[in-house]
Amino acid sequence: MRTITTLLAGSLLMSGTALADEPVRIAPISYGEDLLESAEDFGERELDTLSGYLERQLNNRLAGLELADGTVLQVTIVDADPNRPTMEQMRATPGLSLQSISLGGAELEAELISADGEVLERFSYSRYSHHLRDIRGAGTWTDARRAMQRFSRQIGDAVAERASTGS
Repeated sequence: MRTITTLLAGSLLMSGTALADEPVRIAPISYGEDLLESAEDFGERELDTLSGYLERQLNNRLAGLELADGTVLQVTIVDADPNRPTMEQMRATPGLSLQSISLGGAELEAELISADGEVLERFSYSRYSHHLRDIRGAGTWTDARRAMQRFSRQIGDAVAERASTGS
């Protein structure tokens, strides 16, 4: 009987330890006021495109990384500008075409929050193209996606460092 009790106690301790660290949960991505105002111009559907891409980038960077149970990443796409017109913009503005180009990019923010609500770390990143010659061959959201890739890498590196130090 003592052996069974000891085995049960040991397995409970081990399962408690195993539950101490879990993958970081990504909260639904939110949007800044500037982006919400722009969404009327380039189309609401584009918000889903942007947030879906950012979420995939973050999931890829955070895969296999674990922090204390209940850690959440709250992300905001503060603003974003397309390099090429969206379908909604082309519908609304005669003369625009997919060959039209503009300076694009994105501004992003995030907070890594513990289960008890403490902000563990804040992140921000902004990247916009500076000159039209830099965007030849670009798609609609090329510069915004570049910003999201670099932002996701920044967050992934910070979470990996936390995970390896146990903080």
